Order: sequence, then structure tokens, then C-alpha cells
Amino acid sequence: MIHGLKGLMNHAIHQAELKKPSAEVLAGGFLLSRVISMREDMSKVIVERPRKHKSNGVQAARRRDDFEGPQFLGIRAGYGYRHLNENLSPLRRYLHAQVGRPWNKVHGEIASRIDRRNTVQQHVYEHLDDFIAIQVEVRGDRLIDLRHRYGWEGENSIRQALYVDPQTGLIRRNKHHRSRRRQRDEQRRLQEAETRSRRRVIDDCRLLILLEGNWFEIRVEPLPAAQIVETTVLGKVCRKRVPVRCFDVVRKLSTSLEQDDRERVRLYGSRSVYAVAKRQLSRRELKLHGLR
Repeated sequence: MIHGLKGLMNHAIHQAELKKPSAEVLAGGFLLSRVISMREDMSKVIVERPRKHKSNGVQAARRRDDFEGPQFLGIRAGYGYRHLNENLSPLRRYLHAQVGRPWNKVHGEIASRIDRRNTVQQHVYEHLDDFIAIQVEVRGDRLIDLRHRYGWEGENSIRQALYVDPQTGLIRRNKHHRSRRRQRDEQRRLQEAETRSRRRVIDDCRLLILLEGNWFEIRVEPLPAAQIVETTVLGKVCRKRVPVRCFDVVRKLSTSLEQDDRERVRLYGSRSVYAVAKRQLSRRELKLHGLR
């Protein structure tokens, strides 16, 4: 009899545990992913990493190797400057794990780990706005970021993936958010569609380009490299790079390989070629290429 009562009690306890809400469900029905506490070394993980790359590397090298340039250069001049190499993934993962929690508590945890009196650790606070919109106002069906840090305007002015609900103070996901990778992919697809509508490639030397509503066959050639000219001044040999300029029949101007010309990329798909001849297509050729 006693064993039977113990069995019934164990069964009842087991059923109650099954029906008991999990620890991941908060009051109010907000479902939380597993709450992750903020790591102690967050500021070090984000800030303390070696810098990478160099800005203006090509221009800096040209200035450093220019024989007719200034006689003296500063310590950093001619070598470029390195960019910050920040690892923001731990901070992003931490904030996404706090969805459904009150922002005041999350902010308190961040403040307990990071000392804002420290210049390096203060840098972590500067990146909070990159992931969560704190000052938010609801205007109709739109969420407005009152800070307007980046002046973003659109269907939903909040560009961050998370925001603080102005009514409940809880962290929520922004359903209109699009990652930078997704934005780049969409922009690339739009550019490819726009390029196909105005340019067709026949071979390496011939293109079909839409100019002012008419299709032309354009013949392109590679731009020649700059020439090295040597001159002797007071017995000293000086070398100078002289760009070779060529006339572009489409743009009706002279250009060179050294000239950073984005219009060549837009028209021909390459910055190293220029147009040497153009001819308007006939109706028969338009029909043959499926352009009309």
C-alpha cells in the first residue's frame, strides 16, 4: 500500500513538472532564448585586438616613392594608417540572448562589467547603439529612433536588429531589420539587373551599350601603362611616371590608366579599358540580339 502511494505521488510530481512552464518563458508570454550572462572580459574581447589593414596604401606608396616629391616626410606620412579591428560578435550575441528581458536589468549587468571611467572600456558603450535602439517612439505603424544617430529614414526608421519597447521597457526584435550582408546582396542584384538593361558583352573587345535610348556596338582596348621618363638634373638621375592618355570616343575626352575613373567601370565594366570605336546597331542587329 505504501509503495503504491509513493508511486502515485512520484507520478503526480512528474506530471506537474511536465506541465510547469519552462524557465525560458517570462510572465506576459515573452519567450526567451537561454539567458546568457555577460562575460567578465567583454571589454577586452571587443577592444584589445591588433589593428589591421592600412588606409590610403596605394596613395601613400606613391608619395613615398615619388622622386620629385618633398625632401622630408613625417614619421607616418607615406605609410598609411591602420584601422581598428574590433570583435563585436560577443556583444551582439549577448544582446540577442536578452530578448524579452527588461532593458534596465540588461543595462545594469553591462554597467556592472564595464567601467565607463576607463577610456578603453567606455568604447564598448559606444557600440550599443549599433545593435539596439534605446530611445524609441511609436508613430502609427512605424518605430522611430529618437536619437537618429545615422539619420536613417525609411519604412522603419530603426536600423538596429533590436529595440527597447517604449511601453513595456522590454527588449524586442525589429521585424523590419535587414542585415548589411542582405542589403549588399539586394544592392548587387539591383545593380546587375540595371547593368543587363544597358550593357551586353559580346567578347573581350566588343560591347553593346545603350546610350541615350539607342544601342551601339562599342569596341574597347586596354589602356596603356604609364611610362617611366628619366631626366638628369645637376648630375642626378630622376625618374617620373608619365601617364599615357588616350581619347575615349564614347565619353569624348582623354583618359589614362592612372586616373581613378568610375565612369569607365559603369560604362564598360572595367577601369582598364577605353572605347576606340562605336557604331549604332541596325534594326536587324537589334532583333538578332533580342534588344527590341
